Amino acid sequence: MTTFMLMCYLNLNLNASVHFRSLNDCLYYAEKLTDQKVEIPEKVESYKCMCKLMPYVNEKNTKVY
Repeated sequence: MTTFMLMCYLNLNLNASVHFRSLNDCLYYAEKLTDQKVEIPEKVESYKCMCKLMPYVNEKNTKVY
């Protein structure tokens, strides 16, 4: 199955990823989560999120929304 993986980075480190069937769903969440502020001791960081096409994902091993 082809999916679109939402990847969210915090301080340049991959913090989370979720797979979607629809590019529109992936882009919706990327837009809503990007620039969301998170308080880390001594500073505030922002999420940076993007969608990446994943040409093949095994549905048995990966939850796809």
